[in-house]
Amino acid sequence: MKPIHQKSAAAAILLGLSWPARAETPANVIQLEGMVVTASRGAYDVLDLPESATVLDGEAIQREQAGDLGDLLLELPNVDIAGGPRNVGQRTVIRGIGDERVLYLLDGARQNFVRGHNSRMFIDPDLLKRVEVVRGPVSALWGSGAIGGVVSLQTKDAVDLVAPGQRFGAKVKGGFQSVSDQGLGSAAVYGLLGERFDYLFHFAFRGSEDIQLGRGRLEHSGFDAYSGLAKFRFSPHPDHSLSFSAQSLGQNQQVPFNPQSRDGSGNPLVDRETQQHNFIFNYRFQPQHPWLDLNMTAYHNQVFIREKTRRANRRRDETDFTTTGVNLLNRSDLGQWGAVSQRLTYGIDYYHDQGKADRNGEPRSSFPDAESDVAGIYLQDEMRIFDPLTLFGGVRWDYYQRQSQRGDLERSAGEVTFRAGALWWLTDWLGLSLAYNEAFRSPDLNELFVSGTHFTCGPGCANRFLPNPNLDPEKAHNKEVGLRIKKNGLWFADDRLRIRASFFRNQVDDFIDTIVVFSPRPMPPLNPGPGGFTTHRNVRDAELEGFEAELNYQQRYAWLGFAYSQTRGRDKTEHRPLANVAPDEWVIQAGLRHPELGLSLGWRTRIVEDQDRVPAGIEDTPGFTVHDLRLSWQPRHKALAGLRADFAIDNLGDRDYREHLSLLKSPGRNFKINLSYRF
Repeated sequence: MKPIHQKSAAAAILLGLSWPARAETPANVIQLEGMVVTASRGAYDVLDLPESATVLDGEAIQREQAGDLGDLLLELPNVDIAGGPRNVGQRTVIRGIGDERVLYLLDGARQNFVRGHNSRMFIDPDLLKRVEVVRGPVSALWGSGAIGGVVSLQTKDAVDLVAPGQRFGAKVKGGFQSVSDQGLGSAAVYGLLGERFDYLFHFAFRGSEDIQLGRGRLEHSGFDAYSGLAKFRFSPHPDHSLSFSAQSLGQNQQVPFNPQSRDGSGNPLVDRETQQHNFIFNYRFQPQHPWLDLNMTAYHNQVFIREKTRRANRRRDETDFTTTGVNLLNRSDLGQWGAVSQRLTYGIDYYHDQGKADRNGEPRSSFPDAESDVAGIYLQDEMRIFDPLTLFGGVRWDYYQRQSQRGDLERSAGEVTFRAGALWWLTDWLGLSLAYNEAFRSPDLNELFVSGTHFTCGPGCANRFLPNPNLDPEKAHNKEVGLRIKKNGLWFADDRLRIRASFFRNQVDDFIDTIVVFSPRPMPPLNPGPGGFTTHRNVRDAELEGFEAELNYQQRYAWLGFAYSQTRGRDKTEHRPLANVAPDEWVIQAGLRHPELGLSLGWRTRIVEDQDRVPAGIEDTPGFTVHDLRLSWQPRHKALAGLRADFAIDNLGDRDYREHLSLLKSPGRNFKINLSYRF
C-alpha cells in the first residue's frame, strides 16, 4: 500500500457516523448475511456455501440510489466495472474475468446478448429488489458462460410492497443526481385479490445530461430511458403457483459508436436506440412430499439496437438478438439415516439464441446472422454429516450447436463439468470451506462467424474479419479455500460479527483471444487488398489467483464494514501479466444508527492502489481514494408513515481519477436525492 494519505484516510473513516434505519439491513455495508437463491439453485446462507457470494437486498439498492447496474456492483470485493461511466458501455469483471465470461440472470432467465464494447444487461435499478453475485466458475450448475461467476437480478413483487393488512397500494418516487442533472420519476400500483392472486405495475423514467468529471465533462453521455414491469402471480392451490412477468426498457441517446471511448474520426457519433424486452413464465409445484419441489421457468428475451451515424452517409445499423429457453429443476430431500442427511438438486436446461443484423437494409456480417441451440442436464448432491460437516458434489453435461444462417459454417460439441465442495463448522462460530469448480464457455456467435470489415485504413484499405468455426470452448478449473466466522453476543447482547476470507486460483485453458494483424500489402487469400485481418483463436492459457477478506460487525447503534480484494493474473503462454485485472482495493465503512428516529447517516471510503502489473504497451494507472456519504430518513411518526428520503454525496472530494479498466475518467462530485411516498 503506497501513499501515506491512503492510510490516514482509512483511519479517518473509522470515525465516520452512520445511523441505518434498520439493524438488519445496514446502509450498503459489506453484506455477509442473507440467502443466496437463484444464483446457487437453492436457498443457502452466504456463509453456508463453499463458494464466495454476496447479496444486495432492497434496502441496500434503495440507499445506494444507483443510476445503473454498475453503481451497485462496483463496491463488491473483486467485482469491477470496465468501460467507463456511459451506462451503454459498462461491463462487469469478476476476479479478472471479463464480462462475456460472466453469466447474467434476470428472474432466473439467462441474458446471453454479447456485443463488443457494449453493455450486455439493460435494466433500471429501481425495478430491482435483490442482486446476488457468485464469484468464480459455476458451470456445473448453470452451463456455458459462468467462468467469472454469476450476476443474478430479481425484480420486485407485489408482496414486497404491500403493507401488512393492506390489499392495495401505490408508490411514487422522484430523484435527482447533480453530476449529470439526472432526473428520476417512478410510480407503482400493486395489490392482492383474495388469497390467490397478486399483481404489480411499475414504471420508471430517467433523463440525464452529460456527466461532469472531476475535471471537465464527458461529452455525449446523456440519455433518456423508460422502464416498465408488469408481474402477476396466481396460486390456484396451496401446492401450485404460477407467475408471469413482462419487463421492458427503452433508451435513446447520442454516443460514440464505441461508447467506451471518446468520439473522433475513427469513432463516429451515432443516434442510438436500445430496447430490451423480457417475458418470463414460472410454475412452482410444492406438494407435501420430500421428494418433490419442482420449479419450471420459460422465457423469451430480445435486445434490439438501432444506430444511425450523424455523418453525411447517414449509415443505419440494426442489431437484433433473441434468447428463448426453459429450465426445469427439482429438489429431493432423501431424509436422514443416522447422522447423515441428503438432498439432491437436478434438472435440465435448454435455450436457443438467434442473432441478426443489417446495415442500410442489407445483411451486416460484422454481427453475423447465426443461431445456437444448447441443452444441458445437471445433478447436485448435498450431504450433511453430523450437522457441522456439509459436502457438495455436482456434475453437468451440455451439448451445444451453433451455425451461421448461410448454413456453410457450423460448430457443435459436448462438455462435462464438475463441482465439489465442503463446509466444516469446527465450532459454532468458526468454519472452514474447500471448493473445486469447473466451468466452460462455448464460443459465441460473433467469435465463430463474424466476417466483413473490421475497420478502414484509407482508400481501398480495410482490415477484414475472418470467421473461425473451429474454435474450442474455454475451460476453467477453480480451487478455493476459505475461513468463516459468525459470532453473536461478542461484546454486547445484541451485537454480531461476520467474517469471510477466501484464497482462490483459477486456471483458464484455451482462452479465446482477438487477433488483429495489419498489413499495408494484400494478404491473399486472407485479404485480397491491403489492411490485414482480424480473427479469434484459442491462443493462450491464463491463471488468476487472489484473496478476498470481508468483515461485518453490527450492534443496535453502531456498525463497521471492511472488504479487501486482490487478484493477480498471468498469461502462461507469453509469461506476462493479464491486461484486464484490477488493482488491490479496500472498502471501509463505519457508523452509528438511531432506529427509533429512523435516521441513517453513513460514510464509505474506497481505497484503490496503483496498478503497475500490466503487459507491455498498456499504461499504468495511479491509485486513488474516494469518500461517499449516505443519509436516509424514514419517519416513525404515524402522520408521516409511508414517506422516505434518501440523500447521498458520491466522490465527496471531487476527485479526478480513472478506473484501471476504463479509458474514460470517472464522475466527479455527485449530490443525489430521492423522495418516495407509499400510499
